[in-house]
Amino acid sequence: MVEKSKKERLIQASIKLFAQQGYHNTTVAEIADEAGVAKGTVYWYFNSKEELFWGIIVSRIESINEKITEEVSKINKTAIEKIGTVIRLQLNLFKDNKNIVKMIHESSFSPGENFYKKMQQLRAIGINSVAKIVKEGQENGEFVVDIEAEELANFILGSISGSYNPSVYKLDKVEEKTDLILNIILNGVKA
Repeated sequence: MVEKSKKERLIQASIKLFAQQGYHNTTVAEIADEAGVAKGTVYWYFNSKEELFWGIIVSRIESINEKITEEVSKINKTAIEKIGTVIRLQLNLFKDNKNIVKMIHESSFSPGENFYKKMQQLRAIGINSVAKIVKEGQENGEFVVDIEAEELANFILGSISGSYNPSVYKLDKVEEKTDLILNIILNGVKA
C-alpha cells in the first residue's frame, strides 16, 4: 500500500482538526502533530493556516460543484427534475463529506471580512449554476417569471444549507428532504 504524501496527510489532519475544533482553535503545531510531520513542513506546502483552510474548502466545493454540474448536464429532463437532482446530489455529497460540511458551516460564522467575502464568492458559484436551471424553467413555463432567477437559486441553496446544518440536523433521509424542499419551492406553504 502506498503511503499518503505529506501534503495529503496535512490536508486530512487539517480537515479532521478544523471540523472538530474549528479554525480559530486549531494550531499549526496540532495539524503537524496529527499528520506526523514537523511544524515547518506545513509551511513548505502552505503559506499560512488560512491558506490551508481555504484551499481545502475551495477545492472541495469546486469538486462538489463539478460533480453536480456533470450529473445535471447528463439529464435531459425538466428544470424541476434538474433542481431535484441538484438538491439530492448536494445532500448526498454533504452526507459523504461531513467534516467538510462542518468546516464550511464553521467558516460561515468566523469573524472577519475576509472569511465573509470568500464564502460569498463560493456561494456565488452555486447560485449561478442553479440560476441557469431556474432561467431554463422560467423560459419553458415551469417557474414563475416575476422572481429573479438568482433570488430563487439563493432560496433553493439556502433551503439545502438549512437542511444539512451539522449542529442541528442529521444528514439522513435525503429523498424525504429533497421532496420537502421541492414541494415548498413549487407549492409554497399555502393551505
